[in-house]
Amino acid sequence: MSGSTLIYNLVVATFSNLGMPPPIDVCETLLIKDGCFIGHKFHCDGGYAIWGAGWNAVEFYDDDGKILKMVAVTRALRSSA
Repeated sequence: MSGSTLIYNLVVATFSNLGMPPPIDVCETLLIKDGCFIGHKFHCDGGYAIWGAGWNAVEFYDDDGKILKMVAVTRALRSSA
């Protein structure tokens, strides 16, 4: 399983654990600044998550931008290698 698939699954599971309303339909967007990739944004009803390029964590926010949780991803990525 690829690292990005593991992160997507982590995001969906964390949204569920945070109480986002089912079904959790997550839309993923690649973030680009000045023509360069800078990360991923995952959005669902009730919140969003950001995984920046080179970050070792995914940050979860409610729709108002209040941080809800930060989840380390280094262990999940290492186990997929």
